[in-house]
Amino acid sequence: MSSFDKSERQMKNSDNNISINIKEHIKNGHHRAKYTFTDDPTDIIDLDIEKYNGIDHIKALNAYLEEMNLGKVEFTVFKCKSKSKIPAHYANIKLGNVSLASSFPEKYSLPEVAEQVAARNALVVLKKTHSYKNIPVTKDISIVAERLEKELKKNYAGLFCDKVESIYKEVYSEQLPSNWLVLLGQLTTNIIIEDLPNQNKSILYYDDSHADKKKHTDLMDTSVTESYENLPIMHFVDKTERSVTVSSVDSNNTFWVLFVHDSINDDYNTLFKLMNLPSESKHFIQMYKIDISDVYAVQIQDEWYRFQVMKIEDDSVTGIFIDLGMEWSVTKSNVMFLPQKFLKVSSQVSSQNNIAIKCALTSLSFAPYFQVANTLFHKMLFGKEFTLVPDNIECDIPLVTLYDGKCNMNDVIRKAITEKTNFNKIHEKCERASLTYVADGYVYLHPPNETLTILESILDSISATHPLDKLYSKNSISPHKLYLVKCPDLNLWSRAIIHDFIFTDQKFKVYFIDYGNYGYIDQDKFIDLQSFDLFLSSIGPQALKVSFHLFPPENLIDQSRSRALYEMITEKSLDVFVVSTHSDGIQVVEIFDADDKNPNRLSFNTQLYQR
Repeated sequence: MSSFDKSERQMKNSDNNISINIKEHIKNGHHRAKYTFTDDPTDIIDLDIEKYNGIDHIKALNAYLEEMNLGKVEFTVFKCKSKSKIPAHYANIKLGNVSLASSFPEKYSLPEVAEQVAARNALVVLKKTHSYKNIPVTKDISIVAERLEKELKKNYAGLFCDKVESIYKEVYSEQLPSNWLVLLGQLTTNIIIEDLPNQNKSILYYDDSHADKKKHTDLMDTSVTESYENLPIMHFVDKTERSVTVSSVDSNNTFWVLFVHDSINDDYNTLFKLMNLPSESKHFIQMYKIDISDVYAVQIQDEWYRFQVMKIEDDSVTGIFIDLGMEWSVTKSNVMFLPQKFLKVSSQVSSQNNIAIKCALTSLSFAPYFQVANTLFHKMLFGKEFTLVPDNIECDIPLVTLYDGKCNMNDVIRKAITEKTNFNKIHEKCERASLTYVADGYVYLHPPNETLTILESILDSISATHPLDKLYSKNSISPHKLYLVKCPDLNLWSRAIIHDFIFTDQKFKVYFIDYGNYGYIDQDKFIDLQSFDLFLSSIGPQALKVSFHLFPPENLIDQSRSRALYEMITEKSLDVFVVSTHSDGIQVVEIFDADDKNPNRLSFNTQLYQR
């Protein structure tokens, strides 16, 4: 496997991190305002721990356990999903087989701080529970079960295990056994115990729907899908061609496809019907803490579906209906707890499945970030039927090629995007362009769109997550190829072509096609961009070389004039009008201030000439 193949696989497997970075870059603008992505808002420094420096909560906890003869506790530290490279942690404490306390939902950069917070919380819980040493323990678990069924009938939406302990003590003036949850699970009762692995606790609810027991048992017998967090990952098991319909592209810029079929898969049909039974859906309780990437229950058109959260902004939650491939936004109050049993379905996806699959188009993984690409996707793909050929099924997000008959739609879309993003000439006029460079008697302009911003963001994000210097080309350098190199002037990865093979200190002179400047690069520090990513190499140059009307190149090459022009038009929006075209194809232009609304405005050409 080549280094480029390995790189592509690594990039697809860390697509979420790249996606987050790209979106932040695009939002914040060009490289001229550099942004880093090392700060993680979920990493919290606990001020109380710092304030109470010198107090060892773990030591205090162990002393209390020994005093009350409660036994020993077990600490577990979990490394949380973090939006940056800074690790985040939370700690859980178990007493016997019961979760005693946790630092969750707060996360901490240091695991020892998370342990101290959990110990402090545990001490509070224990002191409340054991404030009276002589409270008896109910030893007969059958009595416990009978009492809990009675209490759970009053709380049809269910109770968390710590709440169960509190209610039991208050109502019956007795304590539950330390391992009551384990013992209860061994009995045959009408109590359903659902584990919440992300929160290290369980929820209990009463269920007397005997008519549905068989369906429930059959569903629970199906093999558990491979999971990322609690998301059921549907995947291709082989590279067999399949007929699909493109259903959507989500906010993470990946596609969802549905298989074309005649009958609905039995497992999914059973799951869907079971979710929508009143005896089951009554347990879909409102969540007061919603986590990105987790799967919940959301109702649309009076039917419940599985919903994976992708983004949370204020009271709005955006996610994907994972069985429909449809993106949707709801308020937080409409996002409900989904019991674990509804996340257990067959992982063997075949042509009979009704579950949507997430995938990316081979060689077009970065295309959805461009608005022109999204327009083309809606026009050429969405809602239409294609033949899907899996190219790489080992990635977290499979890479596929779509065919309309014998027509390769990946190639069609890539070429269409290339045409739409080309900035190789101006047709009569161009409004709100911007200056990039003045050099050698010519002016270099940027187009009035976000193509360059997005391109910069993609390259910055890739370089932030992958060691690109390991991909330097081992082949001979060609003047006909496009390369990815580190631009020394801009200090960022840029696209460039070889301008001159004359050696200067073992360096080649290159032209940066998106900025219009030149530089010298070590001969062994070139990355073949087409081999690295075909789509990024297909986008046309984003710096257009033009001649400044009234100032032929031999006049504008004067340093004082070029500096004066640069200071006049830099950071301005420019209206550019074509005056003529030289025999070599270079256009002669007149440039105006786009924000000057005076009908008698003077062009910058005239202003410089009058000086």
